[in-house]
Amino acid sequence: MESWSPIFILTVPITVVVIGTTISRIIKLIISSSWYKRKYAERQQRWTELTALVFEPLKRKLFADLDENLKRLNGDVLEIGIGSGQNLHHYPTGTALIAVDPNPHVEKLLKENLRKAGDRIKLKRFVAVSAEDMSYKEQIGVEDNSVAAVVCTKLFCSLTDDQAKKVVQEVKRVLIPGGRFYFMEHVAGKRWTLQYILQQLVSKSHFWPTTHNGCRCDRETLLWIEHGGFTKVWSEKSWPEWKLFAERASYDCFTRFKLFLINSMLIGYSEKGQCTEERKKEL
Repeated sequence: MESWSPIFILTVPITVVVIGTTISRIIKLIISSSWYKRKYAERQQRWTELTALVFEPLKRKLFADLDENLKRLNGDVLEIGIGSGQNLHHYPTGTALIAVDPNPHVEKLLKENLRKAGDRIKLKRFVAVSAEDMSYKEQIGVEDNSVAAVVCTKLFCSLTDDQAKKVVQEVKRVLIPGGRFYFMEHVAGKRWTLQYILQQLVSKSHFWPTTHNGCRCDRETLLWIEHGGFTKVWSEKSWPEWKLFAERASYDCFTRFKLFLINSMLIGYSEKGQCTEERKKEL
């Protein structure tokens, strides 16, 4: 048997790297295109409608506290990564809403859902920017200490570590003292369970992030929030029993697998303390 030539041995790994790099670039071009972002916005709305039965109980619990806190502070609400407005029906009547999403194609879907909500919610403005930098530039961003609450559901899973840290700091910047940041995220499950192992596999292989707009199943989101400089953090981790809803919704095998991967859910809020200047005045 003839031995492989050095040229062949060098050619194989180089070819694999070139093919892999090419495929990766093609995928990045596709997901950054206007066509993909429009289709993703539509798919996101369908996915939200399909899984509403599973996640709605958690949202109701989260928004109940938001309702009470708004009575105390009486200010605007900012929702980051708002998408098509899947949380609109949870907001109390009279909510003044600022919507932020990096995908400009969700605005049309959002306004359609706002019309369905009637006059319960007033949309003050929609800002097509990333939550990493919502700074007030030429009246398009969000000012410092300007909102009573920030809401975020299933956004941090699509952020890198650096992006997540920046978003947490931006949230703290725009909140008024005493304002709260409400979050609901799917996170990594219990260590070394089947769910946890599969989450690590599909995330670290880049299969899940590539096919789900950067989303990862292995996030430890609470760590970023706990280290964000808030004076108070409350959280609760749960595993929604999606099987209980299987008979009430037509979940195919693929949808059930996706739900299995993301049903380790984290909900909670963090509260911004008083500004240093205000403390000095009190003293």
